[in-house]
Amino acid sequence: MALLTYHPFKGVYALAALGFELVRLPIFLVKYLTSYGRQHPEWSFRQALTVRIFFSFVYHAANVQMGTPLPLTAGKEKERWTTFKPAKDEMYKGPLRSNPDVKPVEIGGTWYPAPLTQGSDKSNIRVILHIHGGAYVMADGRDANSGPFSGRLLKHATATHVFCPQYRLSTLPVSKTSNPFPAAIQDSLSSYLYLINDLKISPKHIILSGDSAGANAAIALLRYLADYGAELNIPNPAAALLWSPWVDPSDTSCSYVHNNANYHTDFLSPPFTQWGSKAYAGLPGLNTLSQPYVNAKLKPFKTDVPIWVTTGGAEVLYFDDVEWYEKAKAAGNDVTLHVEPNVPHDILLVGDPMGFAKEATNSAKKAGEWLKNKL
Repeated sequence: MALLTYHPFKGVYALAALGFELVRLPIFLVKYLTSYGRQHPEWSFRQALTVRIFFSFVYHAANVQMGTPLPLTAGKEKERWTTFKPAKDEMYKGPLRSNPDVKPVEIGGTWYPAPLTQGSDKSNIRVILHIHGGAYVMADGRDANSGPFSGRLLKHATATHVFCPQYRLSTLPVSKTSNPFPAAIQDSLSSYLYLINDLKISPKHIILSGDSAGANAAIALLRYLADYGAELNIPNPAAALLWSPWVDPSDTSCSYVHNNANYHTDFLSPPFTQWGSKAYAGLPGLNTLSQPYVNAKLKPFKTDVPIWVTTGGAEVLYFDDVEWYEKAKAAGNDVTLHVEPNVPHDILLVGDPMGFAKEATNSAKKAGEWLKNKL
């Protein structure tokens, strides 16, 4: 498979994959004409077809490891883009220093709908710090990827501003510079400290958020604050929103193909999740993922931050998410679970193109209602 990530093999594979998908497209067009042939009987023709198309795209993109460029220049985001330096070295301790090759660096981020600065009026704001998904190997916080997601948070989740950091993505082949764990967690902490220390935003006005792998990073950041926050004088955010969290990247067996009832109603596939796990593990190897800062199910922890978690009733991660929720609640946490019925993974991210806009909006509204009651 490694050959497929290099040209000309990548180009040849892409053409072959496109041809293969076009050849079998008529089969799915006919199959999905009736509800009996669709992956889920309550889905529309459009939903069934777009989930299938998205599955194919993610599958083939993972096989060629279609990365995401991460320039530190503004681009079309213009004044909504900002860059910032990491915090002082002593703020990164323990697991965030577990790999000597991974050190905090300067990163950037995108503001929605407009930037906040140190001099901005912060008397009546609510900032959602959102960590994007993508298995730690794809996507970013810019408009094309995170714009619609952020728009729903602004409209329905009681936020006045959303800040999406552009954290380092992990890559293959692994090396000393391939940005494995804990790069994304370092950058998530840097982003949070940028808001409270550089911009002087009160933590009581900050909501931590993350989807998929970004939710995994958000859980790790909450754990870090629980373990080291008092020692380092880092206050907690007001609340946390977790969207379809990838709670166990250490599971590389991909057994969900055979033993998960939701495999055929989701777009996640072995090439994608294995790509993310292997890249995020880096040179230390897959064993590094079997620790609480990556495998969130491994060891529940107690946080004073109220947590709202949503998962799709038709997504592969549904069962892991429910298990994580139950363990977090048993550990004494203030955690609320919302299940959006009959939807695949990360519905706020993919809801519009897949025809699940109503369900995506409902999830955002539920999160907003929860925040109004909690804060």
